[in-house]
Amino acid sequence: MNLQAAYQLTKVLTFSQLRATRSLRGRLDFLRRPSAIVLIDAGAFIVAFLIAQRLASIFTATILTSTGSSFAVQVMVDLPIFLMFLVMLSGLLWELSYSFNFTSTDMINHLPITAAEYVLASSASIAFSYSIYVAVGLGAALGLALQFGLIYAWIITVLMSFVGVLIGAFGLEALRAFTNRASSLLYKRSGRAVMILRLVVLIIVFVSFQLIFNPTIMLSLLGSIAGSVQGAVYFPLAWPSLAVASFIEDNLLSASMYAFLTFLLCGFFFLACARLRQAYWMPMPVSVKLSTAAYAPRAGFLSRLGLNPAESAIVRKDFRSLSRRREMARFLAIPILIVASLLIPSLMSRTSESPASSVGILGWFFPLIFGVTIFALFTSMISFGQEGSAVWNLYSSPLTPRELVRAKVTANIILSLPIAIAFWLGITLLGHTSFKSSLAILLVLVTLILVESFVGLALGVKYPDFSETIRSRFIRLTGMLTGMLLGMAVAGAILAPYGLYVLFKFPWLDSNIYFAAACSASLILTGLISAIAYRACVSSTKKLLAGLPV
Repeated sequence: MNLQAAYQLTKVLTFSQLRATRSLRGRLDFLRRPSAIVLIDAGAFIVAFLIAQRLASIFTATILTSTGSSFAVQVMVDLPIFLMFLVMLSGLLWELSYSFNFTSTDMINHLPITAAEYVLASSASIAFSYSIYVAVGLGAALGLALQFGLIYAWIITVLMSFVGVLIGAFGLEALRAFTNRASSLLYKRSGRAVMILRLVVLIIVFVSFQLIFNPTIMLSLLGSIAGSVQGAVYFPLAWPSLAVASFIEDNLLSASMYAFLTFLLCGFFFLACARLRQAYWMPMPVSVKLSTAAYAPRAGFLSRLGLNPAESAIVRKDFRSLSRRREMARFLAIPILIVASLLIPSLMSRTSESPASSVGILGWFFPLIFGVTIFALFTSMISFGQEGSAVWNLYSSPLTPRELVRAKVTANIILSLPIAIAFWLGITLLGHTSFKSSLAILLVLVTLILVESFVGLALGVKYPDFSETIRSRFIRLTGMLTGMLLGMAVAGAILAPYGLYVLFKFPWLDSNIYFAAACSASLILTGLISAIAYRACVSSTKKLLAGLPV
């Protein structure tokens, strides 16, 4: 393997990622250079170090010295596996969301680069892109280590953290090679069922890899079988953290063994990624088939919902875009990841609350409510920006703003509602919840999907991002931040009547009447907020269609 060639390719891939960020052009153009990342990392390291040292000095100045020391040990033990998880999570949200135009390796085929060199270069580029996580984590750990005399343990933590980040990058590269192959292989088949199958496969792969790299879930699963400490031994991704923990306990033999196993694991991931890249190097040819059947329009499900032909066409177009564009699969994987990440540890815990109690019900259904809220909000916010250059079709179409808003909201509701109902049925049957609780949660899910669809669309129309880059965001940063804050506030308002019902009991008021009043208040708030958001959507759509995008 030619390390010089791998280094040169690393610089090329890093420059391509930075220069594809169009939002940093102009006065912030200097941030699109690798040297800027180094300076940002250095600044983040110093700031994290100073903050951690200040907090550590507060611990040592009080009677909480032992607590601070235990906290410092826990930080250094958890840091390697936590950084590994962050790299995988960031890669799932960004690296694997690239469109096929930016992930094809056709140009690499014309260079004297081997599969191993490409894997090493691509993984190094990923690790460098997310080095801000490493800088913040190691800076904070150094501030704690100096205060509590753990400087040698910090050195081991640095080594294990770098290896952990590489393992995460190699795993991400393996997932990328597999998804590229799966996408191109299924493209050789035609039909709607094949497109849906491709989307389902990508979602399953995304969720599976993320859950495997989630230490909380894996340790909970293994701990339910053999105890937390013993279970961690059988979880290879926890070996870097076990090496640090053994060194702090002065068990040099175990520390050396786990460090050696960690390096072996890193080498295994590298060889496996190189083998996958070598096997799936060449992209499969795309097969295009044209139907010879005569065009015969017919009334379908969308027309029965009250949509006219133009609105139905927009809804069908959005569904095709969702099933055919790989970068859209991550938005479907987000709610599954959120629900699974929050729900699986509670299922594995033997001391969790009974589902029949109020606390148990909230613990079971909170992940579902949170995941559905984020999903409906995000998919609605990107519904306009994901049009990309095809937004000209909307400008040239005879659609009115009201029709366009109705079509976009309907598409988001049809997409979000079945997923929410499927999770609701599973948790209801698994948790054996009462009829009243199940009905309340179902009403909450329906109202949240309706409200978040309108709120997200209002922000998506006002702050769209039609640029097609290596990391398409579909909505500007201002709209994203505003949408997150506004979406959470709206969800809180919808849930407020149910919160009052759970927290405050009135003996003089019948519980059924109290429950009906809470549901009615939530529905009234839903209608009011939806009406306001709908008017905002129509107004913003009129302004958007009145001008041409630059």
